[in-house]
Amino acid sequence: MTPDRFWRLIDLLDGTADEESVQLIEAALAPGEEETFADAVLDHVDRLLARREALVAHACDSPYPVAAAVVAAGREVYERELTLDGPLDPAQWQAHESEELLVVGLGEPDPSRPRGSDQTWAEQLGLHLQWRSTQVPEGVLTSWGAEIAELDGVVGDDPAFGRIPTDDPQWHEALSRLAADPEFHRRREAVADLELHVVVRDTDEATLSAYPDAEAAEHVVLVVPVGALTADADRAEAYVEAVVTMLVSLTED
Repeated sequence: MTPDRFWRLIDLLDGTADEESVQLIEAALAPGEEETFADAVLDHVDRLLARREALVAHACDSPYPVAAAVVAAGREVYERELTLDGPLDPAQWQAHESEELLVVGLGEPDPSRPRGSDQTWAEQLGLHLQWRSTQVPEGVLTSWGAEIAELDGVVGDDPAFGRIPTDDPQWHEALSRLAADPEFHRRREAVADLELHVVVRDTDEATLSAYPDAEAAEHVVLVVPVGALTADADRAEAYVEAVVTMLVSLTED
């Protein structure tokens, strides 16, 4: 995991790690990234504690949540704190809640947590987002980059070659709207055997493709021009329209 990827994931916390905010990171982690993310958190915590002591009330208390709270505050804050002298004061940081950041990716999902999260919706609805564009608006996290783009002409949009890890809070909002729409569920049930993908690209026209082929389709991919997702700050509505367009095309009589 690159430093940029790590800090983009941390940015999802909006400055504070707690039970709710860390779920955004869990939803954004690509398969296989869990362990590397957990290692990166620990590396940053260890680095900070090697530089600065964390004040704790009792000898049995751990300094790790204090340092984790600094990591959760973001790259700029973390790097600034590395340059300072003196101990870290837990009163300045929400150390207790930041314990959540220390366990992201280290185990199975907590069964006591409420279901219906954004990631669960994505899995239950069979809807997947990829952002394969050089134009990335604020709020969108994507692993798309120059190295992957070099292979683009070979692998194309076939999900069999893997998906580009992407996260966008407005995609989550779109999923919540769709999950509450009976008409969506009616049409989705009609093509329940298909996994549906929205792929944002630097292109001028939308295209709909089936993989491995139209006769034995397992995945359907709607490529959406990036302009349709960047023309308005409300991407959630554009995402909903893209999914509806795909379903109508697949289920029209």
